[in-house]
Amino acid sequence: MNKKISVGLTLTIVFIAVATAVAITMSVSMRTYNSLIKDLPQRAQMYSGIAEIDDIVRAEYYGDVNQSLLAASLSKGYADGLGDKYSYYMTADEYSEYSDRISGKNSTIGILPFPDPDTGYIYVSKVFENSAAQTAKIEKGDEITAINGENVTASNYNDMVKLLYGDKYTNLVLTVLHGKESSEKKVVLGFGMRSVSYDTVGKIGIIRITAFYENTALQLTEAIKALQKDSVTGLIIDLRNCSEGTVKYAANAVDVIVPVASEGRGAIALIQNSKGETVDTFTADAKSITLPIAVLVNGGTNGPAELFACTLMDYGRADLVGTVTSGNATMQDVFKLSDGGAVRLTVATVLPYKSDSYNDVGITPNYEVEMTADELKHLYMLTTDKDPQFQKAYSLLSE
Repeated sequence: MNKKISVGLTLTIVFIAVATAVAITMSVSMRTYNSLIKDLPQRAQMYSGIAEIDDIVRAEYYGDVNQSLLAASLSKGYADGLGDKYSYYMTADEYSEYSDRISGKNSTIGILPFPDPDTGYIYVSKVFENSAAQTAKIEKGDEITAINGENVTASNYNDMVKLLYGDKYTNLVLTVLHGKESSEKKVVLGFGMRSVSYDTVGKIGIIRITAFYENTALQLTEAIKALQKDSVTGLIIDLRNCSEGTVKYAANAVDVIVPVASEGRGAIALIQNSKGETVDTFTADAKSITLPIAVLVNGGTNGPAELFACTLMDYGRADLVGTVTSGNATMQDVFKLSDGGAVRLTVATVLPYKSDSYNDVGITPNYEVEMTADELKHLYMLTTDKDPQFQKAYSLLSE
């Protein structure tokens, strides 16, 4: 039997619902208002200081004001003023370049380049198969001394090496030093960007990860499969001086190796904001590999690479060999701006699978192996038999 609700009761229910909605809205609004008001004096003081300088400059400065440069410099100064080396401003061009690099979209000539500390030239530590570099007969150990007629030096190295990455079908003329003989090589960008390379020494597979980009997990999977086909009995993963990439992509990469997290924090990593709230969780699936692993780390192993190394150690899947890592257990996010630029900000801390936070303290390896100053200086040029950290890892996997 249906019972009718009186008009008075209906109006009462509606009134209560409206009142509740208004109360909730007012509560949220007040919290937002109070937050804005709390910061208002500091913001007003900051803007007042900038306005005062601007008034003086526009009244007294002899030269012309480049508005776009001034705006970019103000944005950069604001980010720099945070005092956090992992937070910074990017111009529109810098952001475009950063996005292409992180997403792994850049084309290359197919080499793994590092700076020669003695000459400042671009040292070729690896040439990938089926690449433009291989076609041009560039070999491991060669040095690129000039690109498109401009000499490579220690001071312009970073700018020059960027020319080796870019849009597909870009033509380059390289001056290449092979031993004592110098020659020009014409190459075209078209080889996919690589953050993972691999090789074998005896029955041990060697994997070097230089960054954690969007396609790093896929490249790591391909490298492990190729090495397994060669029947390797163990893996050495080199993360020394690896610092670029994102925490997310590092978690994706280590998921290639580890199984579901069944202990500790129940995930590869928990991400907590400044309020201590868990805002993201990086989990692992059931797939894993069981090969013995040693991971090479040093003071240049930073951020995403530290999470990768720490996860393998926490799972008991690898021994770490080398020296204490950088100590960066923070996560950054990138916020695009209306001018096409972006700001990269530290937004959270990273809590690994089992270990305490390694932020500011680093990760101490299972086996500490120091290198001499000269070995560190020439790390990328060392052969495996001259690399004490590699030799220790190799001996562990050969026992």
